[in-house]
Amino acid sequence: MPKLLVLVSGLPCSGKTTVAQIIARSFNAPILSMGDVVREEASKLGEDPGKIATLLRLREGRRAIAKRLVDKLRGVDSEVVVIEGVRGPDEVSLLKEESGCDVFLVYVVASRPVREERFRRRARQDDVGLTTVNVRDLRESLYGILDLLMIADSVVVNDYENVQELEEHVNSKVVPRIRERLR
Repeated sequence: MPKLLVLVSGLPCSGKTTVAQIIARSFNAPILSMGDVVREEASKLGEDPGKIATLLRLREGRRAIAKRLVDKLRGVDSEVVVIEGVRGPDEVSLLKEESGCDVFLVYVVASRPVREERFRRRARQDDVGLTTVNVRDLRESLYGILDLLMIADSVVVNDYENVQELEEHVNSKVVPRIRERLR
């Protein structure tokens, strides 16, 4: 089992995946994605990922996605594991309890106009128009994602024009704090 889980959270198109990749490179750590877990389940059932994320949480509780991710975590042999896409305090608690690891929570924020532009450019299957931004924000706020901002160990404001600026920021401000936690 890892020594430290770095959990990366934030609203859609805030830059969670990019921040997770930057952190993972700094520690030569694997990334596990909560969204991938949802997309795998949706693919098995031939359903929309957003619908499946909600159904799983309604049927099995707010920890449903994290429970599935713990199974993947058990096979990982690395001091640090980055988990991208944590959506609420219940998921943080479960990951901490089940792994026995210390947790470092990074919350990524970006302004609404920046997120909308990223949404347009990303064009993922479950990204269907700007109305979806509102729907996804509402859905994720119901999961408790906004509560994570209050308990985050580090907050990254990601309105950067390019990835190099974001990488500079994460490597100079966030990564040293994670290294300190590892000591």
